[in-house]
Amino acid sequence: MKKILLLFLLNISILSAQENEIFLMRFHEMEVSGNQDVFIKANKNYFKPLAAQAIKDKKWAGWQMLQSVTETNKYIFIHYFNSPKQYESSKEVFSSKIAEKLGLESPKWDMFNWKTTAPQEIYQVFSVAGGNSQSNYWIKVDYKFNDRQKFIDNHKLFADIVVKQMQKDMEGFNHGAAINLTSSNFENGEAVSYNGVSFDGFASLEQLLTFRAYKENPEINKTWQKIGEKFGNEVEKKGVADFFKARKNTVWRLVDETWGN
Repeated sequence: MKKILLLFLLNISILSAQENEIFLMRFHEMEVSGNQDVFIKANKNYFKPLAAQAIKDKKWAGWQMLQSVTETNKYIFIHYFNSPKQYESSKEVFSSKIAEKLGLESPKWDMFNWKTTAPQEIYQVFSVAGGNSQSNYWIKVDYKFNDRQKFIDNHKLFADIVVKQMQKDMEGFNHGAAINLTSSNFENGEAVSYNGVSFDGFASLEQLLTFRAYKENPEINKTWQKIGEKFGNEVEKKGVADFFKARKNTVWRLVDETWGN
């Protein structure tokens, strides 16, 4: 398997899944009180080396740490797995015995506290559009959808038609999407929980904000106009234009990551 830039999370270079392979990622969301700098340092100097060892031991495929831009005491850790079998068999990644063997200095535990703020959901990555440069900031979009196939087909078309052009024009743009495998709640045929996610990566926060900002009488980019029309026509033709019932956007900074070779 070769290394590529992933959407998710961040520089996002991950091992790309081969045909019919089930590539997973698990989210661990937390809120931290106390000294944020010490917490970040603990992850860079203690937990990251343990994650790197887990990748070396083939327990994990990758590890990423993201920090909220708007609520800087909130973090998402993303753990990647090459298969359900690898996920099930991964044990004791953050063992104190392994830390001792690696000669890691214990963090200053008394200077921060964390609490998990959401279930550690497991997602299947089904679309990756990696460019040739790193994303340092990400827009995470959580979706509620009723029809899983529509959600998948829409994002695959978006990656194939829109993202490829964006990567020509924007350094650092990467994209990916995944579906939730562990929680999917419906009432009367309607999704009531977020069951899908996508990530759009940018080289800098400036680039991200400029891209999303309102512009008075913007100059029309004919190439973008054609791409937008093509994408709109394709999703309408395939019946996947109306692919979600709710979504929410949040912005995250890549703090650190480690991957297999």
